[in-house]
Parts: sequence; C-alpha cells; structure tokens
Amino acid sequence: MPAHSAAKRAIVTGIGLLLSHGRSAECGGRATPAGWLPDTDPVRDLALMSETRGIQRLLAELKRRKVFRIAALYGAGAFAVLQAVDIMAEGLALPPAILTVVTVAVLAGFPVAIAAAWAYERHPDGGLRRTDQAESGEIEGIVAEPRSRRWIPAVLGLAGTALLVVGVWLVADRVRPDDPAPAPGGGTGILVLPFAVQGSPDIAYLGEGMVSLLGTKLDGAGNLRTVDARAVIQVVERDGLGSVDPVAGAQVAREFGADLYVLGNIVEAGGRIQLTATLYDDGRGGEQIGHASVEGSVEEMFDMVDALTARLLSGLSGGAAARVRRIAAVTTESLPALKAFLEGEEEFRRGQFGPSVESFRRAIAADTTFALAYYRLSLVAEWNLQDELSRVMAERAVRYADRLAERDRRLLEAFLIRRRGDNITAAEAYRSILGAYPDEMEAWLDLAEVQFHAYPLYGRPFTEARRSLERVLELDPDHSTALIHLARLLAFEGETELLDDVAGRFVALHPDPSRTLEVEALRAFGTGDPDRIGEIESRLPEVNDTGVTLAVWAASVYCRDPESGERATRTLVDPGRSPEAQRLGHAWLSTFAMSRGQWNEARSRLADLGRLSPGTALEYEAILSTMPFSPVTRDELRDLAARLEDLDPATIETSDNPSIVFTAHDDIHPVIRLYQLGLIRARLGETDVSLVHAADLESLSLAPTAGSLASDLAHGVRSASLRAEGRLAEALTELEAARVDAWYGQTMSSPLYARIHERFARAELLFELGRYDEARGWYANIGQVSPFELPYLAMSHLRLSEIAERLGDAAAAVEARARFEELWRDADPAMKAAAERTGRDREAP
Repeated sequence: MPAHSAAKRAIVTGIGLLLSHGRSAECGGRATPAGWLPDTDPVRDLALMSETRGIQRLLAELKRRKVFRIAALYGAGAFAVLQAVDIMAEGLALPPAILTVVTVAVLAGFPVAIAAAWAYERHPDGGLRRTDQAESGEIEGIVAEPRSRRWIPAVLGLAGTALLVVGVWLVADRVRPDDPAPAPGGGTGILVLPFAVQGSPDIAYLGEGMVSLLGTKLDGAGNLRTVDARAVIQVVERDGLGSVDPVAGAQVAREFGADLYVLGNIVEAGGRIQLTATLYDDGRGGEQIGHASVEGSVEEMFDMVDALTARLLSGLSGGAAARVRRIAAVTTESLPALKAFLEGEEEFRRGQFGPSVESFRRAIAADTTFALAYYRLSLVAEWNLQDELSRVMAERAVRYADRLAERDRRLLEAFLIRRRGDNITAAEAYRSILGAYPDEMEAWLDLAEVQFHAYPLYGRPFTEARRSLERVLELDPDHSTALIHLARLLAFEGETELLDDVAGRFVALHPDPSRTLEVEALRAFGTGDPDRIGEIESRLPEVNDTGVTLAVWAASVYCRDPESGERATRTLVDPGRSPEAQRLGHAWLSTFAMSRGQWNEARSRLADLGRLSPGTALEYEAILSTMPFSPVTRDELRDLAARLEDLDPATIETSDNPSIVFTAHDDIHPVIRLYQLGLIRARLGETDVSLVHAADLESLSLAPTAGSLASDLAHGVRSASLRAEGRLAEALTELEAARVDAWYGQTMSSPLYARIHERFARAELLFELGRYDEARGWYANIGQVSPFELPYLAMSHLRLSEIAERLGDAAAAVEARARFEELWRDADPAMKAAAERTGRDREAP
C-alpha cells in the first residue's frame, strides 16, 4: 500500500480514537468492563486507585488544554491536504515523490500542533500565552472555553506543514520531467521504454510494468546503471509518446544522458505471452546491438524477464569482450550469477582485482556449476597473487566445462595446463587455438602470459610477448592486464616516451590503487623522473606489503634500477610491518648487497634476518653461498652443511599472508635443505654424498602445486656433481632433462622456482663447451624474472663481454664489460677475486 494511502487510513482511525478519548476524559471517570470483579487485596487496590487517579488527572489535563480536540482538528485538516495533493498530483504532473514528501511533512506537523495545544492558549484579551497549570478544582470540573480558541494550535501546525509543502513544491518544480535527472553516475546509463502490448487488455499493465521489471534486472550488470522507471514513464507521458520507435527512444535516452535504451513488444495469444526486446546504442548512432525473445505464460513472467535480461546482456559490448558475455549468458540459468559475473568482468578489465574476486565468488555461489565464473575467478585470483584460490578454481572450471562449446573448452583446458606450470605445452595449446580462431583475445592474452613470465626460464627473452600484448590491445584497447604487461616491457626496453603514454592510459582508465602504484612506479623509475620517484617513495610506507613488493619488482627487474628497488625494500623491514614482510625484506636486502658484489654486507643483512627467523636466514645463507662466484672457503662450506644437517624444516616460520610472494617457500623447506646440501657437497667434491641428496630430493612427495620442482632441482644437483668431475657434456645433458614446470607467481617469488642457479649453470656449461651463441641467450635473459636473480647479473655481463670478444664484436664486448664494472663498482675485493678465479676456471677448451 502506498505511504500516503496508509497515512490517510491511519488519520481517519486516529480521529475517531481521539474523539472517543476526549469524551471519556470529559466524563471524568474510567470505564468499567462488563464482568469486572472487585479485587479483595486492599494493598493492590490502593495502588490501583492511585494509578487510576493519576491517569484521570492526565486525561483531564489533556482535555482542559484541548489537546484531544486540537489533534482531531489537525487530523481532519491533514486528511484534507493529503486528499487534495493525491487528486492534484496526476493533473499537475508532479513527481511521484511529492506524495511521499507531503505525507512526511503532514506527520511532522502533528507533534508541532500537539506541543502548541499543551503549551499555549489564547488569552481573552487577545494573543497567546503559556497555559498555566490547572488548579486542583479544575481537574474534576472542566472549565468551558470559547470555541474560537480551539483551532489556533491546529492552524499553527497546518500552517507549518503548508510552508514545508510549498518549499517542496518549489524544489520539485525544478526537477519536473521537463528537466529529468541524468542517468546515475559511475557507469553506463541504460533505460527501458514502455513495451507495446498486443492481445488481451488484461495484460495492458505489463507495458509500463516492463520498464520497472526489466530495468531492475539490468541495473548493476557489469557497469550498467538503469534510469528510474517512474521518471522514464513521466517523460513518455509528457511528450505524448503513445508508442515509442527507435528515433523517439533515442531522444528520451539523450534527455537522461543514457547511451543505451531498450524497446520491446508484448504479444498475447491463446494464454501465451511472447516478450521481444531490442537493445540500441545511441553512442553508435542508434545501432541495434542486441535482440532477444522469450515465450511463456503470465505465471512464468519473472522467469521470462530473467531469460530476456540474460540474452540482452550477452550483446552489451562489441569486440572480444562480447563473446565472453555471450558464453556466460548461455552457460548459466541464474540471472544473479550472470550479473555478478558481468560485474566481475568489468572490474577485472578496470584492474580492480580485489573487488573482481568477490564478484566472481558471488557468481559461483549463485550457480555452483558456472564454468566461466570459475575460470575468471582463477584468472583474477592469479593476478591478485592468491595462489591456492587460483589453482582450485582452475580445476573446477574444467570440471564443469561440459556445457561449453569446443572452442571454449579448449581455452579452459589450455589455461589449466598453464596454471599447472606446463608452460611449453600451454604455449603450443594457445597457438593451436589461435590457428583456428585468430581473433580469440583470451588465447592471445594467455600466450602473452607464458611468453612474458616463462620464456626466460628457457633462455628466451620475455620481450617476445610484445606482439601478443599489442594484439590484445588491438582487440580491447583498455585491457588492464595487457596495459600493465606492456608498461613493464617498455620500461625494460627503455622506451620512456611510449611508457609514459601507456602508464598514463592505465591510470586514467583504471584508477584502482591496488595496481595503480605499480604502474606509476614503472613510469617513475622507468623514465627516471626524480619528482615522480620521490612521490612514489613517499607513498610506500602507507602501502600494504604486497603493494610494496610490486614496486620493488617494478624498479629492480623491469626498470633495471636495483638501487631504487633496494630503497623500496627498506620499507618492508620497518618494525611495524608483518613478520613475513620483514623476513622477505631482509632476504631481498641481502640479495641486493650480493648483486653489488658486497658479500660482507649481504652476511650482515642475513644476521638481521636471523634475529627474526634463524631457519629462514640459514636457507638464504646457503642460497648465496652456493653461487659459483661466492667467496666462501671450504671450511665455511663444511660448517654451513653441518648446520643444514641439524635444521628441522618444520620449525621454520610460515606466512599468514596468502599472497604467493610470502608463501612460496612455506611447503618446500625440506626441498631447500636437501638441494642446498647437494650443491654444497658437490662444490666440496663429495659427489657420492651429493648424489644421495639428489635421490632423496626425487623421493620427496610434494603437492601438485610444486610442479616439477623437486625433480628439476635433483637434475641440478647431479649436474653440479658431474661438473665437479669435469664431465661437462653430461652435466649439460642433465640440466636439459629438467622439465621446468612452474607457475609464474612462484618463479617471481622464489630463486628455487625460478631455477636461477640451474639457468646460470647451463649458460656456464655452454660457454665452457664453446657453444657461444646458445650461451649468450641464457646469459642475456637472466634478471628478467625476480629480484633474486640480480646477484647473477654482473657475472652474466662479464661472460657476455668475453663471448663478444671471442666472436669479434668489440663494441658489444666493451658495452657488456662496462655494465659489469658499473654493477660491481663497489664490490668487495674477495668477490672480485672470486670472479677472476671463476673466469680462469671456466676458460673454453
């Protein structure tokens, strides 16, 4: 029931009650119900009499001050006002809200009238005065008052109400349908126009009803914001649009600032109803971008509207994104699931990965078999660095993929292959899909992911992803993930002007702070702008732990500015940070020191780490000490091995932060221990013991998420043993046997998953065997995955200089040598001596 109708009923009822109470009070006694029996308890009877007398005095006082009569008079006047407004609203084309406003105003005036009746009375000499308390005798005998005094408080209340109504009228006049409100902000405006109805007059109400029904269903799907149905109907009536054609529809849409509008028909025949709707885009000159039709009975109306909405939504956007919408629309029967899915898609495209995760969660909660929602949740969780969630959702996507067409099943299967870390097979699967469907944006994007993050693991540059990324942006110019990857790539290539443009596009289109900081950091450190760098560094203390790690990656890996990366890392070791952030921060600081050739500084940073977590510090000490150029003595290696033997991996702290940045090593501490022991024993020449550790590595039972890590590291240990025995070709063959299955979140977060030791060892073996062209590719692509690779960078440049000399490329040799000297300009003498010794030991035959 409308609010003003309910108010009128309440007022009528209230008037009767007030008059009844007034008469009762006037009689000066209390009613005695029939059948009442006197209470024989004198104490209770006395209390009751006292209470009754108090009530009588209050009622008599209310009567004496004319409160009941004033309330009744006010009620009668209020009823008249509401009745008049109700009648005039339609004729004067007042906004629907005016009835609600007047009702609220009338109710608000009631306490004003009551307060005035209690507090004031009209003086016989004229004017108002405060009402005196009644004398004792006045309560029992009511003193008459001239009738002219009774209406004064009521008039005061109604006068205040009238002033409020006039004010509302004046304001309402400014928002009359002649100047309709624009479409709600924050999205694309869409309005539904009244449907044309053919058939039984019993369903005529559905013509305007569809404006509200369909509009409500469309609102909030993706970035859609529906124009208010009542405002649309008023404009249609104002303009006398008995039926609306596409041209008139466009005019109404423009009046509300909406880009999209829907026209439709309802046809009834033999008790069956057919709903037909067409979606138009005024921004494209009134182009028809969607059409849908459903059929059913009146009882099925709500289900029909859901189905109609889903089919219209599938045509909302053109280009590559439209196909995903269409697939989603036909693979779920739940409209709430579809709307949540579309909202997640829009957030994903804008780079709002956290909100997107929640939207896709709502989609699968509404439809637990929604394969595409699982797929997109896995993808966005990957971008949000939520490793476990991403893996589980990828598995479920394939489990429910039977409702998809072959093309889409192939996409999901390829994604699962990539998500399991089988990068080479995934790349082949995506190329196969693109061979059949060259405009499949999802395949281009995932191929770019493999090329960008995995190619360096196989001795190829991540810059090969550029063509794939550019193809994605040709299909969808505002794709956030493609823009971020391209910005990283441009920063690495030193294309500062284009980097500034791409970063600016991302920030303008996707102002979500969760990823904006990374892109702004790329622009700042990549262009070398001191003002921007200062601004980024000033923000870091307030950024969450994961956000700081992204800034460190941006500076040190993609912008090739380890000094800025190290400054950003210091933010992580602040005592106010989480324990896992501090541990990672100290580990990275030791890594940055090692990249400068400062072994003593690196050990000092490890000591800081040891005060937080002795086990973690021991692991990283072993990682740095087993680098081929580390200046450790044999006695130091033996002591390190003894401490590793005594280490209980179960005692090492794990992370409470679910981000893979902090959890990469949580489940593989036994692997780290055996692997480092194997490398140390190989370096000491104890190859028999080293091979035992390799066998123990392969026997470990790890979660599927670890990929081929254990077996690959076992190959690395055996290769190190063979190299120690001078069996170079066999050592290389051992490394070539590794599968290198790893998800990029792991490779970016761990030196073991990145196989950095094995990649450098492979380059060294190729160099020693005189296979310079191959060796150059492996050396050149070190430092493109993780900050943990940076200690190998200087030696890689030294080797590239030596290779260039042997190939007769003097200019390249000078350039690479200069880079080596720049990186190690402040290196410890022991590190420089170790580098020279390593160079002599690695002379080609």
